[in-house]
Amino acid sequence: MEEVEEESRDWAEMPSDALSAVLGKLDVAELLTRAVLVCRAWRRLVDNDTTLWRRVDMTHHGDLLETEEAEAMARAAVDRAAGTLEAFWADTFVTDGLLRYISERALVLKSLQLSLCDNVSNEGLAEAIKGFPQLEELDLTFCSVYGNVCESVGKACPQLKCFRLNERWNVVERGFAAYEEGMDDDTQALGIANSMPRLQDLQLIGSNLTNDGLMAILVRCPHLQSLDIRQCFNLRMDDAMKSRCARIANLKLPHDPITDFKYRAYIASTGGDYGSDFEVDMYDDLLDVVTDDDDAEFDDMDDFDDAGSESAMYDDVFDV
Repeated sequence: MEEVEEESRDWAEMPSDALSAVLGKLDVAELLTRAVLVCRAWRRLVDNDTTLWRRVDMTHHGDLLETEEAEAMARAAVDRAAGTLEAFWADTFVTDGLLRYISERALVLKSLQLSLCDNVSNEGLAEAIKGFPQLEELDLTFCSVYGNVCESVGKACPQLKCFRLNERWNVVERGFAAYEEGMDDDTQALGIANSMPRLQDLQLIGSNLTNDGLMAILVRCPHLQSLDIRQCFNLRMDDAMKSRCARIANLKLPHDPITDFKYRAYIASTGGDYGSDFEVDMYDDLLDVVTDDDDAEFDDMDDFDDAGSESAMYDDVFDV
């Protein structure tokens, strides 16, 4: 019987629109370390098709990559967006320097989501946020920002409609709140009330705000449709406060369950046993909550060029 010769496929001959659709399914690491190795045509498209880089989602890269490598990839992605970046989402590895880099190159950014970023400071965020005048959504979950940063954000981003500033109550704070002693702070709440009049969606899980701060928000943010104040144990939901909150279509109160919250593993247990710090182990659970189960392998940092751009390490995969 005559053997049928197996047909080989030339990936370089794929129509550009079909190829863009395929590449659009890949994440940042896959685009920069795998897709560019297929052929020169794929490499050129990855480098030059800005539609691939309008939304950069690196929300699990901080756990799978070394910090320096993740930051280098983020800068490479921002460069390839060429001023068209509309959304940047990341966790753990973001620094003041990276935020500044993005703010200088992404004037049309509309969505910024950062989680578990301990290397982002109040000063760094306040400076970078000035470069995002069109920002409509800002999510700062378990980052190291505090105090009057909210007013800085509101003044720099007049189009802001969605703001999430989530914090972790520790065992000591919860204990003080039970006896109505200290640990209350309306600085952030008043910053929101004074500078974010167009706000429609507000999430303040674990905030230290009091009734006075919440009342200021409700009075000065008339377009608010969604309010999440779970784990805000300084609040006293008396009749006056319940009446004021009645207009909110989607309302979640301090003692409501947090089972639907993406980062619930980082919140201290709300049970009576104050000896338990976390519901589950932090590091193991994070991978279950915010990443897929599949493991990924990435190239090392051998090509990193200290003398040049941090994104240059991904520019020479091919000699085109």
